[in-house]
Amino acid sequence: MSKRRRWPFIVGAVLVVLAPTFFWFFMESGTPEGTWTIDLAEVRRLASSVPGEKASAIHFEPVAHFEFPATAIVAGDGFSMKDMTVYSYQLVFPDRRVIVDTSMDETTAKKGGAVAFDAEAFARVTAALSDASQIVVTHEHFDHLAGLAMHRDVKALMAKATLTKEQLSEPTRMDPLVFPAAALDGYRPLETGALHAIAPGVVLIKSPGHTPGSQLVYVQRADGTEVLFLGDVAWHWRNVELVRERARLVTAVFLHEDRAAVLRELAELHRLAEAEPKLNLVPGHDAARVERFTTAGVLVKGFVPSAASK
Repeated sequence: MSKRRRWPFIVGAVLVVLAPTFFWFFMESGTPEGTWTIDLAEVRRLASSVPGEKASAIHFEPVAHFEFPATAIVAGDGFSMKDMTVYSYQLVFPDRRVIVDTSMDETTAKKGGAVAFDAEAFARVTAALSDASQIVVTHEHFDHLAGLAMHRDVKALMAKATLTKEQLSEPTRMDPLVFPAAALDGYRPLETGALHAIAPGVVLIKSPGHTPGSQLVYVQRADGTEVLFLGDVAWHWRNVELVRERARLVTAVFLHEDRAAVLRELAELHRLAEAEPKLNLVPGHDAARVERFTTAGVLVKGFVPSAASK
C-alpha cells in the first residue's frame, strides 16, 4: 500500500484513539454516586435561632466578567463563549449589614483573566465592606475573596470576617491572590459542624467539593423569602437543572475539585429545587438567574450606602 493510501487509515486510527479522550474530558459529566443531603427543616430552625430582626432586603453588585466556553461550565454544552459574572451580595438588616462574597479588585481581576471590570461597582463594594458588621464568603477562590484580602483596611476587616478553617487551609487555592503579610496574624477561623447560624436568618451549610472550604449560604428574609447562595458548587443554573458538572479538563486540571462530591451536591440541589419551589437558588456566576430574581424582587441591584457615606 502506498504512503498516500495509508494516510486515511492513520488519520482514522488517531481519531479512534482521541475521540474517547475528547469525550471524557470535554463532554461527559458522570452521574452522582451516593448521597449528600440538606436538612432544610433544621436549616430553617437555625435561621430563627439567632435573636434579632432578619434582613429586609438582599442587594448585589456585578463587579467583573469572565468568558468561558460553554462546556467548561456545563460538560457537553459546546464551545460558544458564555458569560461568568462576578458578584458581591449585601444583606440589609435594620441594625447591620452582612456581605456575602467580596468579588475582587481590578489588579486581581486582570491577573485572573477577567474580560471586564466595573470600577464604580467595586468602589461600592469596598465601601460596603468597611461598613459591614460581618463578612462571609462561599469559598476561597480569588473572585470571591480578593475584595476582602486586597482591601486597604484588611487587618481591621478581619475582625468581622467569618472565614472558616477549611477556607484558609490551602492558600494555593486562592491563586493568584495572596493575603498581605500579617493580615491573618492572630486570626482565629471559624470551626463548625455541617450547619452554623451566623446572624438572624443566615445559616452556613458546608459543601466541600469545589474547594475544601466551599459552603452554601442560606438567607431567610424578614418577609419569609428564602434564598440559597450556591457559591461555585454551580456556576450556572444548568448545572443544577441538568445535574451536570463542569468539563473534566476544568475540574481536574484547573480547579482540582472533588468531582464526585460536587455531583452529589448538584443532585441534592436539583431535588430541593423541585421539592421547594419557593426556595430561590442563586448559582455563583449566572447573570440570567440573577436578572430573573431581580425582576421578581428577590434581589435588588446596587448596594445600600452607609449612613456615613450619604
